[in-house]
Amino acid sequence: MTIELLDPTGTVAKTPRTEENILETLNGRKAGFIFNQHASGLAFWKSLEAEVERRFKPTAVERVYKENTWAPAPKEDVDKLIGATDYVLIGLGA
Repeated sequence: MTIELLDPTGTVAKTPRTEENILETLNGRKAGFIFNQHASGLAFWKSLEAEVERRFKPTAVERVYKENTWAPAPKEDVDKLIGATDYVLIGLGA
């Protein structure tokens, strides 16, 4: 049997920051959701999405539901969501 030790140090990836877009209201905007689908939050998340849709009446809704609870959401999916929405709610370790 071989035990391999890994050095836990590394470099932090740098992400370019863009200027924030401040929304005056969420009413009538395009909404997005990213959710990891963990069983402990399914009922809450379903209710949250329904309440956002009821209260703010978004013109469009986009969703990224992760297939793997523990892995990050795929960058391509997140980038597409950012481009298609005015705001995104991210929940439960997504």
